[in-house]
Amino acid sequence: MYRKKVIFVSRIYLYYIWIPVIFAILLLSGCSDSATNKRMDPLAVQGVMDLRGWHFEKDGIVGLNGEWDFYWNRLISPEEAALYGESHQAADWLQLPSSWNGYLVDDEEISGKGYATFHLRLLTETTDDILALELPSIRTAYKLWVNGEALAKAGKVGVSPDSGRPGYKPQLVYFKPNDTTIDIVLQVSNYHHRVGGIWSGLSLGTAEQVANRHNNHMGLDLMLVGSLLLMGLYHFGLFLIRFKERGSLYFSLFCIAVGIRAMYVGAGAALQMFPSIPWECGLRIEYYCFYLGLPLAVMFCKSLYPQEIKRSFVIGTQVTGVLFSLAVTVLPPEIFTFTTQAYQVITLLVCSYVMAGIVKALLRGREGAWFATLGGGVYAFTVIVDILYYNQWIRVGDISSYGLFYFIFMTSFIISLKSFKAFASVETLSRQLRELNMGLEHRIKERTAELQRSNRRLEKMNEDLGRLETSRRHLLSNISHDLGTPMTLIQGYVEALIDRVVVDPDQQEKYLRLILGRITGLNRLISDLFQLSKLEARQIDFSMQEMIIEDVMSFYSDRYDLEVKNAGLRFSVQAPIPTPEERNKIGSVFIDIDRIDQVLTNIIYNAIKHTPVGGFIQLQMAIEGQALVMRVQDNGSGIDPEDLPYIFDRFYKKDKSRNSAEGGSGLGLAIAKEIVEFHGGRIWAESRLGQGACICFVLPLQPVSHVLRA
Repeated sequence: MYRKKVIFVSRIYLYYIWIPVIFAILLLSGCSDSATNKRMDPLAVQGVMDLRGWHFEKDGIVGLNGEWDFYWNRLISPEEAALYGESHQAADWLQLPSSWNGYLVDDEEISGKGYATFHLRLLTETTDDILALELPSIRTAYKLWVNGEALAKAGKVGVSPDSGRPGYKPQLVYFKPNDTTIDIVLQVSNYHHRVGGIWSGLSLGTAEQVANRHNNHMGLDLMLVGSLLLMGLYHFGLFLIRFKERGSLYFSLFCIAVGIRAMYVGAGAALQMFPSIPWECGLRIEYYCFYLGLPLAVMFCKSLYPQEIKRSFVIGTQVTGVLFSLAVTVLPPEIFTFTTQAYQVITLLVCSYVMAGIVKALLRGREGAWFATLGGGVYAFTVIVDILYYNQWIRVGDISSYGLFYFIFMTSFIISLKSFKAFASVETLSRQLRELNMGLEHRIKERTAELQRSNRRLEKMNEDLGRLETSRRHLLSNISHDLGTPMTLIQGYVEALIDRVVVDPDQQEKYLRLILGRITGLNRLISDLFQLSKLEARQIDFSMQEMIIEDVMSFYSDRYDLEVKNAGLRFSVQAPIPTPEERNKIGSVFIDIDRIDQVLTNIIYNAIKHTPVGGFIQLQMAIEGQALVMRVQDNGSGIDPEDLPYIFDRFYKKDKSRNSAEGGSGLGLAIAKEIVEFHGGRIWAESRLGQGACICFVLPLQPVSHVLRA
């Protein structure tokens, strides 16, 4: 027993050393914006950046940093900006990324409020690639032109507070350069925040590079947000079970507050998922979470180490957080945003006091103090980095969410220590029971029964943990399957274009349109993965539209030909197009065209996986009664009869099941079922083992509306 304790303690101290190192590596790798670049980014000089010789495929994404043409209190049109840039008549040059606060214009420092125009000319090589521009959150309204074409905006740029309207969010802008010169014009106005201008840098690269990086950052942020919210809800559930555990309540509220705030900073996940939320409302939510998170964290630390943290200090922190929150409630944004600097100083002081209390607990040998010290130290460091970032003193920031995630991770070790002691107590009790006198039969029976009850509880807990682990592996495989499929298709199209396999301009345009279509589908797919639980609850948004049968059949007729033939299979479509006279009699269908495309893609991809090379896949579309029937028939391996009733179940996995798709997530056909049923239809499968399979679904028809008749 003593040897086991020594081994356990030694492993714990190894965790002390390695966990911070691993976390630092992950944090640095996640914060790198240009990890794929092989050389230093060029800088703009007096409004011009020379990218000749810069190859995006080899050198990676480039940051558009340096001196931009800066026209203070002037809204310059793209034509005027290009003319001034060619003649070098720019009024000023502003180094980006940075705010314009304190910048000297006519020997006077300007404030955060006002409006301006930014202009940058890029000198590039001739390229046929579609380029993408990544825009950060710009305070607080902007409008973007590329080569004179308006491509993006947020809010409304105005020359006064009355004419301007705030509304910032990160965006991706796609465009195809016409020549070797790219003119970027940004009109920016700010009347609702203490800091104005472009805080973070703009990035330029190919559409695939920029979209991949943006999706990676968004996925990482949402993973952290989801972890924080789940941890908060978990501890809130513990509090509901045992109301005396106030620490669980404080910790859960703290996790939820910081998780919500993390959705409004960084990649701006909340701005992407809930664009209808007003700008001012989102800003107030962000500040509420910041001001209330600090007292909640102090209350949680007080519950862990009540003797090291004074009650009066906790009350003072609570009062401070409430007062600052009231300021956010009653004051307009252009005023309450100035309160952050004072609260940042308070945060530093509070963190110093709390860390001192945790160190005292460590010196006094309190349980789990080592983990609290490491977690609190890393979190305090990330908070300091964020404070420096939001005051424009450093270029890297928005990492406090990562620090909090690490703090939660370390807190779990405190819980592990308690569990270890509990198991040690059980072992001690078992040893004592074995040493009891055989004459105490009744007492032995009582202890034995108690141990059996404990074992049953432990077995149930073990089964629950096994189910949780299975669910986690299924979810990971689902993400790999549903994201990997479209990315593989896009990679194949791009490689075909790069390797000059396709040289005909019409065919190249078709490939590019297919790439664009897959990227669009991929963006929607990412959203679906994060809202998968809402799909079964009928809470996910569908873009329903009324379409005539002729348009539906035409849309899907030649959409899958290339993928199937590239897999070495024959493909045919049977879709008898109705005549105009028959169209009004048949009716129309109310459909989300992209989601039905997702259904067919999942079904056809499964058919490809189970059909040998040289086989065939046939898509049949027909009108039967008052329904549109779609069938995907293949001559592959077929489906075992015992699997047929279950292949549309969520996470149903069996070697012969179509839903498993040879190791897939088990979600493809389940998602297809939910989408079809949302449309009021039904889906089923027909097959005999070794004789192919046919997966069918029907969509109900309705009378043609007056709009479509016209």
